[in-house]
Parts: sequence; C-alpha cells; structure tokens
Amino acid sequence: MPRYIVLFSSFVKRFSRFLDGIAGVILVFMMFLTCTDVFLRFFFRKPLLGTYEIVGFAGAIVAAFAIPQTTIERGHVAVRFLIERLPPKFQEMVYLIVHFLSLLLFALLSWESAVYGHDLKMGGEVSLTLKLPFYPILYGISFACAVVCLVILCDILFILFVGPLDWYHRWEDS
Repeated sequence: MPRYIVLFSSFVKRFSRFLDGIAGVILVFMMFLTCTDVFLRFFFRKPLLGTYEIVGFAGAIVAAFAIPQTTIERGHVAVRFLIERLPPKFQEMVYLIVHFLSLLLFALLSWESAVYGHDLKMGGEVSLTLKLPFYPILYGISFACAVVCLVILCDILFILFVGPLDWYHRWEDS
C-alpha cells in the first residue's frame, strides 16, 4: 500500500481519537453538571439555571464527535455476515457502493449542518434561558461529519489497495 495512504490514515485515526477524547471530556462534564443540578434541587431547592440547555448542546457535540472513532472501531451496526458469503469481487463492489453512498451522506450532512448553522448565526437564534447561540453546535456537527468523510475515504482507499477481504481490519495496523 502506498506510504501516503498509511500516513493519511494514521493522521485521520489520531484526529478521530482526539475528537473522541473531547467527546469523553464533555460527557464527564455533562454528568457532573447533571449531578450538581440534582443535588442542588434536592437539598437546597435551587436548580442550576440552564442545565437542560447546556446538557442538550453538549449531548449533540458528544454524539457528533464520537462518530469518527466509532466508524474506525466498526462500532456501528453492520451486516457483514451476508456480504462475507459473496465472492471477493462482489464483496469489493458492495463495500465500495456502500462506502461511496456513506461518503455522500456524511458530506451532505456536513454541508447542510454548516448552511443551517450559518442561517442560525445570521438570524441571531439563541437558546431561551441562557441566550446561548445555536450555530457553534451546528458548526461542530458539520466538522465532525467532515472528519467521518475522511474516515470513509480511508476505508475506500483500504478497499482499493488492500482488497475486499483484508481492508476491514486495516485500521488496527495504521
């Protein structure tokens, strides 16, 4: 396999792991914030203002930033057992079609999230309680979807250069 593909996939893997780490830190923050809110409500009858909004925003970022690493780890639902019964050339064709469609889907998600974020920014849309702007969340989702596109592109390169039978575990080597 060409060296530039190995370097590119290594960069994408490290960057995806970095985004996953950010998602983990935000998830811990969400847990701390929710527990603090419950504690203050229960013992002092004083909730934290805007907890619901912050947890909602943070949840969107956690989900989006975890997708690239989940894709690398093959943590999503897959129907490999059907495809594995096909001859190698058909497997390659099916995998390529599915990956091209996935690439198109996440490219559209990235684009539309950025456009929607821009619309929200221009409209001055903010949350009700804390008046936090919505658009940074949409930009974060757009960015995460773009990183997923890079992961899928690496998978396509693996399929083409490693072959339909060995590409699935290629991320473990990079």
